[in-house]
Amino acid sequence: MSKVRSLLKISAVRVILVIVFIAIAVVVSFSLPKEQDPNIGLINDPAPPTVGVTRPVGSIVVNRSAVYRNITIMVTKVEEAGAFSDDRKRAGLYTVRVSVHVQPGNTIQTPVGIEFANLARLVLPNGQVISPKLVTVLPIVFPKQAQEGFFDFAVSSQVPLSPLVLQVGTDSSVAFGQ
Repeated sequence: MSKVRSLLKISAVRVILVIVFIAIAVVVSFSLPKEQDPNIGLINDPAPPTVGVTRPVGSIVVNRSAVYRNITIMVTKVEEAGAFSDDRKRAGLYTVRVSVHVQPGNTIQTPVGIEFANLARLVLPNGQVISPKLVTVLPIVFPKQAQEGFFDFAVSSQVPLSPLVLQVGTDSSVAFGQ
């Protein structure tokens, strides 16, 4: 035992032991099974996650559009519910979700920045204008690249969906009903 202690007092022996320990750790780390990321190789998620709806009120298919700066904003569907599971911001008792398809026109040759959060407004039947609480449409539109998304508007009580209007800027709007 005293012979081992006397050997450990020599600095060269300690350095050699540390190097051997590191070499063993490296060999062991390379021989362990590798963790794999399940998302390796995926460009996009294969299927969008299912959104849970709490206290659904109603929905209508609209398929009407407005053009803003040569970009077509088509309202595809409008839903109202107490909440949606993908809401990050809870505000108001109910949420009106306006699903949109954004398509740049053929004359768009460079990316265009559009602040949808500042442009989109929901006009209620009583004339009240509401800003969105959540916007999932990217604020940049690329040439020849359509995108899907939605605007969420918080309302304090249930509202009928067909008389609602989506305003985009000051000159464009989409009425949801006939």
